[in-house]
Amino acid sequence: MEQEQEAASEAGKPAITEKAVETYQWWNNLATIHPEDPPLVGLTKLGVRLLGIIVLLALSPLILIGVVVAFFAVL
Repeated sequence: MEQEQEAASEAGKPAITEKAVETYQWWNNLATIHPEDPPLVGLTKLGVRLLGIIVLLALSPLILIGVVVAFFAVL
């Protein structure tokens, strides 16, 4: 039984990795500003990029704690 679970979990690892790579590439392509983009589309893509940064910061509490400590150190 344990061997079956290990085989199933190892078989799922590449699929998860591939999905993560595909999602990152999709997000990066969405937020990339091209020279032919109109100004409004460029601003929207900039907003998408900033939203991505905010999400990544929200997912990383250690970084947030570091930012708070740095903020108080400056004061």
